[in-house]
Amino acid sequence: MAEFYGIDLGTTYSCIAYIDSDDIVQVVSNPKGDLTTPSVVSLDDKGKWTVGKAAKSRLGSDPDNTVAFIKREMSTPGYTVTLQGKSYTPVDISAKILEHLVEFANKKRKDEDGLPPIKDVVITVPAYFGSMERERTKEAGIKAGLNVLQLINEPTAAALSYGRKQNNDKKLMVYDLGGGTFDVTIMEFKSGVANTLASRGDHHLGGADWDRAIVDYALEQIGSKWDNLDKSNQGMMMISAEEAKKTLTDEDEYVLTFNHKGLQNVTISRSEFEKRTETLMEKTKMLVEEAMEMAGLKPHDIDEVLLVGGSSRMPMVENMVGKLYPNSEVKLVDPDRAVAKGAAMTAAQNDKGYVEGGLILGMDKGSRAYGIQALNDGNLCVYNLILLNDDMVVTKKFDQFNTAYDNQTQINMHFYESECEDEVMDIDPSCEIPELHDNQVISWGRPVPKHTPVSISVERDKSGLVRVFVECSGAKGEFVLDPTRRGMIKR
Repeated sequence: MAEFYGIDLGTTYSCIAYIDSDDIVQVVSNPKGDLTTPSVVSLDDKGKWTVGKAAKSRLGSDPDNTVAFIKREMSTPGYTVTLQGKSYTPVDISAKILEHLVEFANKKRKDEDGLPPIKDVVITVPAYFGSMERERTKEAGIKAGLNVLQLINEPTAAALSYGRKQNNDKKLMVYDLGGGTFDVTIMEFKSGVANTLASRGDHHLGGADWDRAIVDYALEQIGSKWDNLDKSNQGMMMISAEEAKKTLTDEDEYVLTFNHKGLQNVTISRSEFEKRTETLMEKTKMLVEEAMEMAGLKPHDIDEVLLVGGSSRMPMVENMVGKLYPNSEVKLVDPDRAVAKGAAMTAAQNDKGYVEGGLILGMDKGSRAYGIQALNDGNLCVYNLILLNDDMVVTKKFDQFNTAYDNQTQINMHFYESECEDEVMDIDPSCEIPELHDNQVISWGRPVPKHTPVSISVERDKSGLVRVFVECSGAKGEFVLDPTRRGMIKR
């Protein structure tokens, strides 16, 4: 067993894979023998943590001390859950999931090969994650005792897994509908190199929303609503709805059985399910069209569409994509494991530079703009240093900024993360990065004239983490868009 591990830290299911000494990608099965593990965490009254299928079963029996879909809260400032009277952050819960995955992989390493514990990993994130969510994911890995070599976008990882041992140049779309997030990425394979052309997505849109539509339909049939359920019944109904969604992939109808004011049986047909979730499909269609526009491509330019993520198995997905891209080959590609496999390949490439028969990752794309508050013709605005579809790895320098008034002694920095495609945008308070409200002042301690030059540079690394460097009148500051460091690192 080799040292190159990749982890798909999913909203509903997670997976860990590795590259063996023969450059073969292997997925590690969990103690239950499954290749994916539910991303659910529970804490009992004796302080014992449970992760995976056993924790998922506690959504019905002990919902107050069980957490699911925590990945959706990575972008929520100050979010915590309370388990057994103590508060935990999304980082804390995500670290427990990572610890569990690594624990059973380590047992396999030790029992079969006598190898030491895993240290280096690549972890996947939705392409549409911003700097804050990425840094929190990295922090979760560190908290789990891991050295996070890199974060890689989930659709990119899936494409790398799919593209192994393929020699043809092509343009492809990765349509990634997971349990809690949706991403669409446009890529080009050329001369053995995979380059990303554009990405769009929504980290609050995924299979769980289709599950909830089933629950709402069932409750409607008996004259009730979601808010009428206690947490236990909510958890059990979501589990039953997930099973209904899976069954309706192959069957025309499903009988949903649940307990609410007595035992209830509600039949839902595939056609009704698809009707109830049309608006969700339209949201993915809109994001697909936006990604294509950003890439500057037309439908006939796409050679293949790869469907990944467990929820992409739904027939409505292939039907919609097939209508949008009638001349493209639509493929369902190892939807539950492709992302973890691609992450493992990335880990190997980080270490030794190649994987036998594998594509080399060229340039990935970012999915957010990052800007600072500045004056433009005397009016306050946001000047975007990094644009929406810039390359992931980017370094820029700016020399057009100056102090705003005479006798100025400091600059108060304000940073923004947005979906704006323009270089200059109006100030939107909702886009300001909240973790950086404090400790974001650079001061040189003596008055300087108006229009004193301010030098600004910005860099984003391959994991999507952003740093801004500011210099004025001899004072320097490094600002890390990182919620764990809260603002400026003095230089």
